[in-house]
Amino acid sequence: MTAWMYRFLIMGVAFFGIPPASRHVNDDQPGLLNVHIRDYCDPVSFAAVGCVRTTTPVSAGVITFSGFQAELGADKSVGAWRFVPDRAKAEEGLSLSLMLQNLGGETHTFTRVREFGGGFVAPLNAASGNPVPALECARMINGQLAPQPPSPDNIFLAGNSSATGPLVAEGQSAKFQCCIHPWMRMTINSKEHQENNDGHER
Repeated sequence: MTAWMYRFLIMGVAFFGIPPASRHVNDDQPGLLNVHIRDYCDPVSFAAVGCVRTTTPVSAGVITFSGFQAELGADKSVGAWRFVPDRAKAEEGLSLSLMLQNLGGETHTFTRVREFGGGFVAPLNAASGNPVPALECARMINGQLAPQPPSPDNIFLAGNSSATGPLVAEGQSAKFQCCIHPWMRMTINSKEHQENNDGHER
């Protein structure tokens, strides 16, 4: 490529928005899935359990601790505490690399589990109807639930933080949950997801 052709290509990218990423990607490279971890904890009423907010609108905390408890007691979950998306399916032949961003104010885990279950906070397990902890979430120490140690498949994210998540290899199915708030769940490439959507993804 001559020097003037190279300069023209650079100008095209700068002025016409030709994305450098439009080049063909090696089939061995994974696709990227951004996962947002959300909660709307009010930092004043949640102070005792930890809730730290930035001032950005996306991180506004409007749900009080008493409101959280009321919704959890009535519904066995709190809708604003969730993973987005909660279901995903990779294109055929593609692995997925997960990028995690905690947009909430509380600490959450993003933990790969064999089967969904409770976490390591007994009162939240009971209130959400998950009395049996997932093995990847909790262990017993001196008769008390304790968290499993952090690992590449058991990631702890403080509020307003980001991390690189696990790789879901081509053809694998995967389940993830928060080991603190066990109703926060996500499935990737699950057979149930395909059946529920009749072949169409959300």
